[in-house]
Amino acid sequence: MGGDSNRRQPAGQRGKPAPPSRVGHTRMRSGTLSLLVLVDFIVAVMMVYTSAQFIVDPDPTVEAGPMYVVLALTTGAALLMFFMALNASFLPLVTPEGARNVRLVMWTMGATGVITGVLTLGADVETIVMRLFVAALAFIFIRVQESRLERARRRGVLEPGTTAQEAPAPPRPKARQRRGGRKH
Repeated sequence: MGGDSNRRQPAGQRGKPAPPSRVGHTRMRSGTLSLLVLVDFIVAVMMVYTSAQFIVDPDPTVEAGPMYVVLALTTGAALLMFFMALNASFLPLVTPEGARNVRLVMWTMGATGVITGVLTLGADVETIVMRLFVAALAFIFIRVQESRLERARRRGVLEPGTTAQEAPAPPRPKARQRRGGRKH
């Protein structure tokens, strides 16, 4: 008769399974995040190329004045979107307050460029609008991931230097059991 069988285990450790491996989730999250940042990068490069191409050899069928304004606004928004995607995922270069300010400028520039283009140039800016739409979708997904990580950091689950690739899933809250009897 071993005395070990009568020993009580500390509360919360009875039958507790080992934590699941997060390696697969981490790789998938890291790969997805990399692809989303790559989408923003490609859109930014395409916008810079389109702007340079229009400056060097303007299309005579398109009104030059409004097109320059639209290209300046949308290219600036695409470059800021790529920068903020990097900031939100791999290279945190800007403080959270500064990031909010840059995102506000980015969204304002993009919306102003798209609205100006659609109202003044119509179908000539369809490709620009679609590029920004795709980049915005990618950026929104990156931003959702960043906000999840921030909430986890605030709860104390993550350390401040933890990146999206190293982030564990937040623990589930434990069920509480009332002690004592009913109130009379």
